[in-house]
Amino acid sequence: MTRSSFLAKATAVLALALAGSPAAAACDAANTYNFAFSSVPAATLNYASTYTYTASNALSATQNFTTSFAVNGLSSTVIAGVQMPAIGNLITSGAGANTLVVGGVLSGRTATITSATRVMAVTFTFAIPIRDFSITVHDIDFNSNQYRDWFFVSGSNGAATYTPALSTPFNTNNGAGPRSAAGSSLTLGPAVTPFNISASEGVGTGASGNNGVTTGDIAVSFAQPVTSITLRYGNYPLQAGETATGQQGYGISALSFCPLPSLSVAKSSAPYATTGPDRFNAPGSDVVYTLTATNSGGSPVDLNTTVLADILPANVTFYNGDFNPALPGSGPIELTAGTSGVTMPGGSTTYSNNNGTSYAYTPAAGYDAAVDAVRFAPAGSLAANSSFSIRFRARIN
Repeated sequence: MTRSSFLAKATAVLALALAGSPAAAACDAANTYNFAFSSVPAATLNYASTYTYTASNALSATQNFTTSFAVNGLSSTVIAGVQMPAIGNLITSGAGANTLVVGGVLSGRTATITSATRVMAVTFTFAIPIRDFSITVHDIDFNSNQYRDWFFVSGSNGAATYTPALSTPFNTNNGAGPRSAAGSSLTLGPAVTPFNISASEGVGTGASGNNGVTTGDIAVSFAQPVTSITLRYGNYPLQAGETATGQQGYGISALSFCPLPSLSVAKSSAPYATTGPDRFNAPGSDVVYTLTATNSGGSPVDLNTTVLADILPANVTFYNGDFNPALPGSGPIELTAGTSGVTMPGGSTTYSNNNGTSYAYTPAAGYDAAVDAVRFAPAGSLAANSSFSIRFRARIN
């Protein structure tokens, strides 16, 4: 058998799989994409239009996203004399810089925030999934007999939908204890009283100024991979003593996100011997297989979730002995970790004798013809922009 045909046959049966949720390992600051509306000149926008903006990271990489709107039940699209939506400094929460301001006057209170009726929605859309998305909004509050801001956030990736983590300068929606504190102008869900709201929602409870305060701020984040994030804004149903519905608006200042890992795998083979007659890929000689997994994305792979599975060609016999005889006890696998951060502790290599249906076989010492597949589950988090290689031996029959 020639070397080229042997290599082709050996390469065709490799698989790389990721297990678990890719939400646990955040990218570093250099790979994090950021965008702030303070970088955009003041402008009057249109609720019927879609706008494209560009986020960038410290490595000079860029990624576009779109911003679109869907509004219903507005009797006016002007608040405080400003045509909505707009990029400007009407609502800045003290930063003094431009934000994207969304608002208007609803014709009445909102019955259900997840519906399209009497709701102002803003959707951020990405062409490819991103992770660790975060965004900050300002001025979610309440003014008696005018408005009671009702805020809802959802994230999705295809058919999958996710609940955000919401927090204010005072508390969060995913821990025990109170959801707001004295001085806060809103409360977060989940709650049944005084407002029946989910973990995706916040409701105004007091007044906050457009500028100079943070009592109406909400930080929104999704660890999960998403392609679309929608912010929904309405007017909570009338409570005791409330009779009117007035103008309302909120600001969106900045967002950030991480790229997903980008994984590839390659397999190569070479003769184990470098001199003598066994230096050729021929029956009776040993071949070394090298599996190289590369993460070229700007985000690490989650802890302990990288899995390589290799179905061996029928014409080779796996060698279950020290890969390097000069290192007794080193075992049949050689790892070159590089800067990947992964290791191969005991138990991370498993074997199959049924073509990969299961990996519960215990191989015999030396050459074991019953081994027909090997699976590698390195420990650790495969770092961004890194790779590792695994080598093992087999004899050509």
